[in-house]
Amino acid sequence: MKQEEYGMWLCSIEGIGSTAIRKLIDEFGTPEEIYKKTEEQFINSGVASTREAKMLINSKRQFRYRAMREKIASYNMQMASYFSEQYPERLRQIPDFPKKIYWKGELPQEEVRIAIVGARNCSHYGRETARRFGYELAGEGIGIISGMARGTDGWAHQGALEGGGNTYAVLGNSAEICYPKEHRRLYDSILKQGGILSEYPPETPAMPGFFPMRNRLISALSDGVLVVEARQKSGSLITADQALEQGKDIFVIPGRIGDTLSEGCNQLIRQGAFLVTKPADIVEYYEANGVIARRKRTKKLAKIKVSLESEEKMVYASLSLEPKDINCIAKETLLPVTTLVRQLFSLQKRGLVKELSLIHISEPTR
Repeated sequence: MKQEEYGMWLCSIEGIGSTAIRKLIDEFGTPEEIYKKTEEQFINSGVASTREAKMLINSKRQFRYRAMREKIASYNMQMASYFSEQYPERLRQIPDFPKKIYWKGELPQEEVRIAIVGARNCSHYGRETARRFGYELAGEGIGIISGMARGTDGWAHQGALEGGGNTYAVLGNSAEICYPKEHRRLYDSILKQGGILSEYPPETPAMPGFFPMRNRLISALSDGVLVVEARQKSGSLITADQALEQGKDIFVIPGRIGDTLSEGCNQLIRQGAFLVTKPADIVEYYEANGVIARRKRTKKLAKIKVSLESEEKMVYASLSLEPKDINCIAKETLLPVTTLVRQLFSLQKRGLVKELSLIHISEPTR
């Protein structure tokens, strides 16, 4: 067998985890040397239990490298073991490294990479913030990593795609399965400007326990993690904790006092995370630390350059990332509702505003 095959054999044994593999390598040197050992040598070395020694020996008869490669290729997917040159170096640095990594598209390149995470049930403000940061950071040549989940993850990927940059999704299921299903268009777009990664073999469905596990890979592949919105107990805080253990930078969007989706963010800020209010804060941080060379911006981000009439300007100036009721806008602009509706429709046609479907609940009469 070739060196690649020995490595793949060792990483394919069920019941032999990353900790056991590190012990075996420390004791015997290479996967090839491990392959050559007898059951008695494994037991006498003290680095493998009787059960593990039997697994190592029995797996030699069961291992079919070519069949494994053919199956992966049938899914238009690639695979690398911990010992492969293609295996992401940053994943090697974590204690609980994935033994194998599967991907479609491309693996993350050696650019600065930021993970953007947050609530699945994010607010309109959180959605637009994730999209904006993804867009502008990607425009600066920073790779965006997230989990392609509903809410913050999806909008961060979308922003990166619109910014013309690279973005990578780490899934809690196998890489050939698009989960959630409604993200099919996003999934296909990410494959054109980045890649889809997973530690799970083909035909592995999404399971609740897999998502906390995949969060460690999101942070490991990144230089820093940006938390947009997070409840006090959430997967985003798990990712932030894992990122801290891995020595990564934690950036946080501050939130309003009393807002449930801001509790986790404000908690991280109290604990010493970097408070950021614009994408340039992250870019300047890495410039100051010499990770990104100070340079003139080579890529101009799209700016809105449209001529607005006076009434349109009044309406446009009253808007923000937070949704506003039409009656509230009317009070601020002092425009008749019929005029206001006409100006909002004009701004919407230009792509400058969006209409949201909101449920308004009146206070009960007393």
